[in-house]
Amino acid sequence: MKNNKVVKQKRFDTHHAIVIGGSMAGLLAARVLSEHFERVTILERDHLIDDAEPRKGVPQGRHVHTLLAGGAVLLRAYFPDLFAALAQDGAVPLGTADIRRYQLGVRMAAVPSPIKSLWQSRPFLEQHVRAALSARNNVQILDGCSVTRLRTKGERITDVVLRHRREQQREDEEEELAASLVVDASGRGSRAPQWLASLGYAQVEETSVTIDVGYASRVYRCPDPLPTEWKVLVVLGTPPDDKRMGVIFPIQGGYWMVTLGGWLRDYPPDDDAGFLQYARSLAQPDLYEAIKEAEPITPIAVYKYSANRWRHYERLSRLPEGFIVMGDAVCAFNPVYGQGMSLAAIEAKTLDTCLREQQSWTGNTHATSFPQRFQKAIAKEIKTPWMLSTGEDLRYPETEGHRSLATRFFNWYIRRVIGLTASHPLVAAAFFQVWHLLKPLVSLFAPRIVWAVLSRELLSRGQKPGGQRPTDVASSPAPMPPLDEGTRERNMA
Repeated sequence: MKNNKVVKQKRFDTHHAIVIGGSMAGLLAARVLSEHFERVTILERDHLIDDAEPRKGVPQGRHVHTLLAGGAVLLRAYFPDLFAALAQDGAVPLGTADIRRYQLGVRMAAVPSPIKSLWQSRPFLEQHVRAALSARNNVQILDGCSVTRLRTKGERITDVVLRHRREQQREDEEEELAASLVVDASGRGSRAPQWLASLGYAQVEETSVTIDVGYASRVYRCPDPLPTEWKVLVVLGTPPDDKRMGVIFPIQGGYWMVTLGGWLRDYPPDDDAGFLQYARSLAQPDLYEAIKEAEPITPIAVYKYSANRWRHYERLSRLPEGFIVMGDAVCAFNPVYGQGMSLAAIEAKTLDTCLREQQSWTGNTHATSFPQRFQKAIAKEIKTPWMLSTGEDLRYPETEGHRSLATRFFNWYIRRVIGLTASHPLVAAAFFQVWHLLKPLVSLFAPRIVWAVLSRELLSRGQKPGGQRPTDVASSPAPMPPLDEGTRERNMA
């Protein structure tokens, strides 16, 4: 006898998405979710004010934050009017050719690009993104509240329990909110590993590279006249001996934000004379010469960061339905390299893609395996910035972290790629496309780049590769490909 019984397919509804954390990763996740869910609620621990001031939950907000070209492309796509609003309020439009960068003792060639990013302080950017997001009718931001635990039914997260942190009351109030999907974007202090363990899920594996970096920042009034050779200055130390770095970049209001930093506890001082002396000790004199007569506007703010950490949710064989993790809650990098906000934008795009794929496969958003698919998808995006940042940190012998043969080869190769960026436009453009998260790391192993590296290496050893003089590659480079605004979206498609 034929069985006509209809088997119901498990689905999670698209009624209400909850995002834990209102920093950039959470705001970008909410923007994506607003196109897939009827309602989106952001739960932010801090009490928010309508001002571009640093807040307790983002202590690094007083320091330099870079929006890489890959992040700028996606931010513009999700918030079409954002850049105009930022520029109108004083953000500074610049291109990659405006950056003077020293790395591994090399002054990298300027790379022209049609992609313009805006430079501003982190709180200023967050304020504008938050305002743009709040204009969407189905997005709500609840501040002054923290999530204490998750409620489940079977293998599914059904509710979050939150505590309202009342500034004028001694006792906090608890509340439960039902959720179709919970996104943990709460940053480095995420409690997702503990929540999952309490629900019977496996321990989340973690990879760490300990670097003990610390930095000090202050805002200066821009001098008049401004330097004509650069608008952004980056000076990175050369391992193994030089552990110091410095950055100048323009922010809204006609100011410079200046950050000095040091690896492995070689921290910059927080007093005026010590700050200038530390700047003077950098490998290149440009930064000290720029600020020695400049007028400081703010006190010196300090911040310390112990390690790069990657929590491998993609390795878990089981995850509860209706729960995903992203942003610094998954992977937090050495902030010196400025990758966090741009990677958060890429992860938001990945979330968008995963949701659309689920809908196209099932006609509706199917619950089973969605968390695993998403975590595996963002893990692929994390690999390039992880290898770039930890690879640089692992050049210092004192850095604690696993150094595989692959890591050693990668660092050997990238050192030579960077060495070519001063004189070889093709290599410089390729490196900047990868560093700005526009292209994957594998693009640095294209035949012409490998040939340039090997030619330079053989030349340095007094040899010639078969049939061609080693100087031909460096002295007569191929025409430089422009950085393409569509590159990031093609790679994400």
